[in-house]
Amino acid sequence: MEIDFFVEGMTFMDFTIKDLLNVPSLKDAVLLSEHNSLNRIISGATIMEAPDITDWIKGGELLLTSLYPILNFTEEEQTQFISRLAEREIGALVIKIDRFVSEIPEPIIAAAKKYGVPLIQIPRHVLYIDVMYPVMGELFNNQVKKLQYYKEIHDRFTALSLADEGADKIINTLEKLIGNPVSLFDRNFQCIGSTVPSLAEFEIIEKVPASFNQKNKIKFPHYRQAVEYSSLEGQKGWQIVVPIETMNHIKTYLLIDEYHKPLEELDFIAVENCAISLSLELVKQFAVAEVDKQLKNDFIDDLIGGKLRQMGTILQKANVIGWDLGGPFTAVVLKLTNYQETYSTKRKQKRVLSDEKLEMVYEAINHHVPNGIIRSRGNQIIILWKINRDAESQAASLAKMKEIIREIQQSIKVHIKEVGVQVGIGSIVKRIVDIPKSYREAQDALEFGEIINGKDAVTMFSELGIFRLLCKFDDDLSTLRNFIPASLQKLLEYPHANKRDLLMTLQTFLECNQHATKTSDRLFIHPKTVIYRLDRIKEITGMDFDNPEDMLSVQVGLKIVDLIERKTNQL
Repeated sequence: MEIDFFVEGMTFMDFTIKDLLNVPSLKDAVLLSEHNSLNRIISGATIMEAPDITDWIKGGELLLTSLYPILNFTEEEQTQFISRLAEREIGALVIKIDRFVSEIPEPIIAAAKKYGVPLIQIPRHVLYIDVMYPVMGELFNNQVKKLQYYKEIHDRFTALSLADEGADKIINTLEKLIGNPVSLFDRNFQCIGSTVPSLAEFEIIEKVPASFNQKNKIKFPHYRQAVEYSSLEGQKGWQIVVPIETMNHIKTYLLIDEYHKPLEELDFIAVENCAISLSLELVKQFAVAEVDKQLKNDFIDDLIGGKLRQMGTILQKANVIGWDLGGPFTAVVLKLTNYQETYSTKRKQKRVLSDEKLEMVYEAINHHVPNGIIRSRGNQIIILWKINRDAESQAASLAKMKEIIREIQQSIKVHIKEVGVQVGIGSIVKRIVDIPKSYREAQDALEFGEIINGKDAVTMFSELGIFRLLCKFDDDLSTLRNFIPASLQKLLEYPHANKRDLLMTLQTFLECNQHATKTSDRLFIHPKTVIYRLDRIKEITGMDFDNPEDMLSVQVGLKIVDLIERKTNQL
C-alpha cells in the first residue's frame, strides 16, 4: 500500500512585529526599540485596562494602551512596570499618543530598551480594532492551518499503522516531514533502525536539563542531548530524544538528529504523531509476540519432553512456526540465581524475574545466538542451539559455544548485576528427535557442574567424567550411598565434634593434589595442624593416601555426599 506523505498547499509563518508594522493601518507606527526585536513572535492582542495587567498576561501578547492606567506612576514605578512586562515575555507594548499623553515618558523608553521590551508608538487616529483585527485574523488563520496540518499528519500516521507498514516506514515518514534524520533505539540504546545509519553511532556529551521539556508541549516526555558522531570524525550535533514506553514496560527511544535544522513547532506535531504510531506498533508487536511465544513454548515443551517422537510431526509443527530444524543441535540450560524479586501466593513466596529484566536476558541471548530456539521455565532459560554443519569438529563447536556463553553471562551481569548465571550444556545430537537426551544431559551438567565447579560455572556433560555415572542414580539416594567407600563412611559416622574439620581438611587436601602446605594456606591453619588432622583421618578410617584408586573412590564419595545433602535440602 503506497501512501503519499507530503502535506501540500500549506505554509505556516509565525506572526511577528515585522509583519505587524506592514499592516496598512499601522503605516504611521514607529518602532522605538532595537531592530533585533522585529522577529519577536506575537501570539495574541489585548488592551490594558488596569495597572495589574501583568498578573493576567500569558506571554507573547500585543499590549495596547494609552498609558491612562499608569498616568500616576512615578518614574521608578514605570520602570518596574516595564520590568514585569519583560518577565512575562510580552510580545510588544503599543502606546497611543495624543490622547492622554503627548509623548511617551523617557523612563518607559529607557526601561523598554534596558529590558528588551519591543515598544511601538501609534498616533491617536489609529483605532485599537485596526490593530487587533489584523493580528487576530492572522493568528486565527495560522491556528486553523496548524489544526489542519495536525489532522493531516495524524491521519497519515494512522494509515501507516492500519496498513501494518512497520517501524521502518514510520521513521522514514517522519524524516520526510521534518527534514532531519530519524533513528530508533532499544532499551539498551542499541540502534534497531535508522534513516541514516552513519549517524546512529555517537557518544553522548551532555543532556539538556528537564526544563527543555516544557518549551515544546507534546504529550510524550522528551529531552535534548549533545552528541559526537563517530563516523563523522568527531563532528558534534544535537538530538531530540523521545522515550516510548508501552504497556509491557518495554522502552524504545525515538531519536531525531537536528542535523539539517533545529526542530520547530510544526516538526514537534509530526514527532508527537510518530511517537503515538510507534507506541501502537510496539503494542501490536508485543501482542503478536506473546501469542507466538506461547505457541513456540508449547512446541519446545513437547520436544524436550519427548512427546514428539515422529520426525514428520516435528517438522510439520516447526514449519508452522517458521523454524529450521535441520542440522545438529545441542541443548543448553541457563539457571538464573541470586535475584531478589519475589511474588507471593497464599502458600509460599517464589523468586522470579520481572518481565522487564527477563526481556533483557532474552535480548542478551538473542544478540549472541540469533538462530537459537529459546524457552524460559521458572528460573531457567532453555536454548536449543543449532550447530554449524561445516564446523571442523564437535569439540571445536562446543569450545566456541562455551566462549559465546561466557559473553552472554557477562552481558546479563552488566544489565542485571544481582543475577548469577550457571550453565549446563548437553551433547550434540544429529537428529531433532534426540533433543530430549541432550536436554537431560544439560540438566545433569547444570546440577553436577555446581558441585564440581561452583556457582556461575559453564559445564558440559562431556566434562563430568566419572560423575556422569552418578546421573544414572540421581533420583535414588539409597543407591548413591552405596558408592561411598567404607573408609569415608567411617569418617562420616565419627561421633566427635571435630568431624567437620576433618572432612573439610580431607576434601581440601585432595583438591590440592595432596599437598599439605597448600592445604594449610587455603584453610588458614598451620601445616602441623594439617599433618595432625591427616594422621587422625588415617587412624579413624584406614585410608591409604598413597593408593590412587583408594583416593579416587574417596573423591567420588565426597561428591556423592555433597549431592545427597543438596538433594535432601530440596525435599
